[in-house]
Amino acid sequence: MNSDGSEARRHHWVPQFFLRGFTQDGDKRSQLYVVDCIAQKVFRTLPTNVAVERDFNMIEVEGHHPNAVESGLSDFEGKVTEALRRIEDSVSFADEEDRLFVLNFVALLAVRNPRTREMMRSAKDRTAKIVMNAVTYTEQSWASHMKRAVASGDIADGNELSYETFRDFVAREDYDVTVPTTEHVRMEMKMIDAVLPYLVGRKWQLIRASADSGGFVTTDHPVVLVWKDIDQSSMYPPGFGLADTEVLFPLSRRLLISGKFGGNEGSYEATMKHVACINAMLIQHGRRQVYACDENFRYLLSEKQGFRYGRDLLADTLELSKLSKENHRI
Repeated sequence: MNSDGSEARRHHWVPQFFLRGFTQDGDKRSQLYVVDCIAQKVFRTLPTNVAVERDFNMIEVEGHHPNAVESGLSDFEGKVTEALRRIEDSVSFADEEDRLFVLNFVALLAVRNPRTREMMRSAKDRTAKIVMNAVTYTEQSWASHMKRAVASGDIADGNELSYETFRDFVAREDYDVTVPTTEHVRMEMKMIDAVLPYLVGRKWQLIRASADSGGFVTTDHPVVLVWKDIDQSSMYPPGFGLADTEVLFPLSRRLLISGKFGGNEGSYEATMKHVACINAMLIQHGRRQVYACDENFRYLLSEKQGFRYGRDLLADTLELSKLSKENHRI
């Protein structure tokens, strides 16, 4: 609900409270330095203006308010905010309750975003087209399908579509399959339950950016899942439950967590070079926008090229899409 009593319609898939951790001062008035790699522009703006989509969490479920999910997320995000503040103050990821709040948040951001929704819609689109081609493969198969539709009451007797009309429609593929937001939200809740155990089961290290590094950046898709061994990346994509994978998630411009199966837990300070390598990976895995406190953040594309800065990012966009193997390993 907005301050004027109207319903909130602008829903963030990357919350404002999280993005404030990458501004200069971390307060509501502090702006982000934004690099939009698709629109090829750089600008400064408040966190409220990025990673946002109208009615992204709106649902249509009988007995539930359309903004029930958005309201529930708001309560959860308040708890995550406090957990992040304690982690920032203590520079420790050891507290079990705070860790669980943060890992639930990581799972949420990993599955609830426009990229995942488009992948799901695209998969349903392909499936629907395969099915419709199958039922119209022959006139006999279409007649059988119509007969079942009439028997089930889905189509009134006498209103059957002609084979020629529907086959022409299917052949032209002049349509797209859409997925209701309610269905996206339902699937995301299941996916969070599936991903979370593989986050909790990892060993986590808290990485501090050195004072001279320029700090960590984040993006509109801030959860990064990679193979620890870059040679595996050419075989198939990593999965949260697969061994030899690593999850990277920046908590703020000062702190980042790294989770692997096996190994030790703890914390350490990353060098300027290490921070720059991590930033290159974070940038590469974003959807279109990179967020930082200013243009002075560093990233590293190659040893030969040396450090690059935020102000260089637009010029480097194409090269970033094909990072060298060396720069994936941290």
